[in-house]
Amino acid sequence: MSLHTEPLILPMSDGALVFGMNWIPLMGDQPAGAALKLARKHKATHAVLPLTALGAVGLVSLRRRMPDKGTTLYSAAQNMAQLFPSGSLAFLIELPQAGYWLLALHEGVVVARTDQIYHSPADADEVIGSLRLAYPQIQVLADPAADGLPTQAALEAASSTPSQLHPLRRWQAVLPWPVQAFVLVLVLVLLLPRAWHVFAGAHASVAEPAPPDPLHAWRQAVSASAGQRQVHGSQGTRILLESLHDLPGALGGWVLRQAVCTAQGLHWQCNAEYERQHVQASNESFLAVVPSEWVVEFTSLDRVAGRWQLHAHSQALSHLSLPSSNQNERHLLSSLQGMRPAFARMQIGLPQPVPLAIPTDAHDRPLPRPKELAVYQTRSVHINGPLRSASLLASGTMPVAWHKATLNVAQTGQAGLNSSTLNLSLQGLIYETDREMAGGPDADRCTRPDSGSCVRP
Repeated sequence: MSLHTEPLILPMSDGALVFGMNWIPLMGDQPAGAALKLARKHKATHAVLPLTALGAVGLVSLRRRMPDKGTTLYSAAQNMAQLFPSGSLAFLIELPQAGYWLLALHEGVVVARTDQIYHSPADADEVIGSLRLAYPQIQVLADPAADGLPTQAALEAASSTPSQLHPLRRWQAVLPWPVQAFVLVLVLVLLLPRAWHVFAGAHASVAEPAPPDPLHAWRQAVSASAGQRQVHGSQGTRILLESLHDLPGALGGWVLRQAVCTAQGLHWQCNAEYERQHVQASNESFLAVVPSEWVVEFTSLDRVAGRWQLHAHSQALSHLSLPSSNQNERHLLSSLQGMRPAFARMQIGLPQPVPLAIPTDAHDRPLPRPKELAVYQTRSVHINGPLRSASLLASGTMPVAWHKATLNVAQTGQAGLNSSTLNLSLQGLIYETDREMAGGPDADRCTRPDSGSCVRP
């Protein structure tokens, strides 16, 4: 359970930061109007309006803790979204004398059920677990020293118009009260007779709102889920492997021991560790030859780490024409079986549905999934073997989203068909559909003349 059932307001020099808002995702051409409707429905006093058609509205009720007039309020969550506009990230930050603040962002949008404060980090484990299921590529940042989390001063400095809380003004009269009273009496005199006839005919049926179209609602839900996911495919895999092949094995008397690349949004965040090997090697000799785009950190007298960013060359899942589960079992898995002898380990999991928000009707009851609609699903993949063997993975068509790539340099050992001094471990997800794409999640979008054709990964 979260610590604060009411929002936490921390004063600052030119206003106040608000923690603990309720965030609701929005989709549509008029996000501001939809946000105001939701705010009134939830009886909020203030709202942070979405900036784009695919965003989230932040709602909060400050009736019991209304700040002084003239105090400008800013959302701490939206400030973080402006500091981290890309990738899937979760933050667990300690607020002095307040607790632990949990916030999750996906491509600069605050994720629902976050922006909450907990007694201890363990209290947030359940929500963090559900975040990992919904966003497999999410990175959880909790160590200020190691993860480079922003200070409270940096968080306050990010306050701007997009993160400002807007008060929801109630209707205000524009006429003096005597005039209002006269108009009210006049309206009652004119409308009472008609109102009597209306109530007398109360037996007349009231038109029910039109029920939602399950097929349209499910397609929207599947499309929204797919829009949050990127697939590397053959091109993205080839770019990653080329980057690892080009990695220097030695720099100024320091030798490579390990390199790790983690997928974050549209980029890879990579880190290479080097060990001091030559007696004349020094920090100066390393800095003289290190690539200019690297950020260097000397972790000890004999260890140094270099960090850099690499474009992933991935594609949105919703833009791809994917094979079905049956097609993958027949063709893709057969192809992987042919490559299997070149790797020390190749493990493919069973199909699992991709998480999505199941659409509901006007009474919040789940809408049944249409039989003709296909949905996305994934298979976990873990491959380990020589770096040279990994080039086989980029030779065909495999709709895979890699999460992590780890290159280890062995000091001893004899090279063989499935072993090498350069050993690569790859972890990710293979995407597919549970039936043919003819009735697939985005089949209607892919066939529209103005949308372009769907492509293979």
